[in-house]
Parts: sequence; C-alpha cells; structure tokens
Amino acid sequence: HIRTRCNQGMHSRDSDRWRGISRHNIRNFDVTDPMSFVATVDKFDVSSCAQNWREKSGVNIGLYALGGGAHSHLILVVYDDFDQMQIGRSIFGSCQESAQMIKSMDNYSNSDKYYNFVTELALESGDWRTDTVFANVDIKVESGEEAKYLKAWVDFMESQESVGSFGINRILFGNKYYTHMIYLGSNSMSELTNSMKTAFSSRDYQTYLNKVEDIRTNVQTRMAQFVKAYPNER
Repeated sequence: HIRTRCNQGMHSRDSDRWRGISRHNIRNFDVTDPMSFVATVDKFDVSSCAQNWREKSGVNIGLYALGGGAHSHLILVVYDDFDQMQIGRSIFGSCQESAQMIKSMDNYSNSDKYYNFVTELALESGDWRTDTVFANVDIKVESGEEAKYLKAWVDFMESQESVGSFGINRILFGNKYYTHMIYLGSNSMSELTNSMKTAFSSRDYQTYLNKVEDIRTNVQTRMAQFVKAYPNER
C-alpha cells in the first residue's frame, strides 16, 4: 500500500497530520463466485504484465469484501501520485493478461453493476494500512463548499476518540453519485461500531450536522473488510 504521514495522537493539530498523499482507483464489483473471482486476480498477479505494472508504477492492490450496498467486493488500486497512475494505467490497459482477467471477472460477477472511480486522499489521520475493517460513508458536497465542509468535519473528528485511522477521499472522476468518501478504520468491528455510536450521539456531532446540513448529503454507509493484499514489494 502507501506511505502515510499521520501516526500522531488524535488531538494533535500538526498540519502534516491532515495531508493526503495517495491516488486511488476504486473498482466495485457484485461478485457471484468469490472463489473463482479471487483466483482470477491471483492468476493475473503472477503474470509478467503484473510484474511490469508494479515495477514501473509502484502500484499496490487491496481486495475488500463489502456489506451494506449493491456491491460485494472492492478492489483498491493505489498509486503515490497521478504521474504513477498514468504510467500504471497505460501498462495495465495494453497487455493481454489484464484483458483476460477483466473478461474472466465478467464471468464471476454481474458486470452491469460494475462501477469505478478515481480519488485522491484529501485528509487522513493514522495508518489505514494497519486496519482491517472500515466504515465507508459516501457523501455529496455541494459545488464550491468543499473547504467549508472539510473544516467542519475536521473539527468534529478532533473532538472524538479514535479507535483507528480515518480520512476523506475526494472523488475526481466518476462522481456521478457522490463527491467524497469518508473512511473510519479499525481492527475490530465491535470497536468500530461502538465508536461510531458514541460519536453520532454526541453534542459535537449535532454541532457538525448544524454546520453542514445545507451543503452535505449522506448517500450511503458501507462496511469494507480486508480480504487480501497484492503489494508492490514482495
């Protein structure tokens, strides 16, 4: 995965703590045959195309199981910057092995539900690479109101005790349904859900809602659980 810059305490306001550094291509699937789907990805991972893709672009891949939405799995494709993404997409889009993998994926998923988008990590705290379960909150922020929204969200998160990582991805391409994706991470589903219940029942959350009620719409909240990594460094 990526390097993060935020392993400091929850209540630190160091400017580096809120600096996002990675670019993501998030691919959502409705998988009908999980074992065959994962085997298809595994087969591609050991190909010469995948090796060249990793070496030239520094890409890292993560597979996650989803709950609470129309999709069952998510493949997270992570680059350090957009130049690396451009190199990676050029390689991935021009080799036979990747084309074969995509074709096989269609056999093991409902291709009409496939949806992908490109994000950049706008704000982050903690190291999400060490977390295994996430709450992903997809939201739509009104045009021109991002700075106001991010400030309100940071103020709210600073008021809470964290059980893991958290951050916001800005959706740059593919934002038909939502503009940002909030993530809250942990290694324990119980800890994650309990911390969410505590936060959402707090006075600080009501203050946050009052600040953003006219500029932010909640679209959906989904759970993502880590399944398998395909790291750049082997």
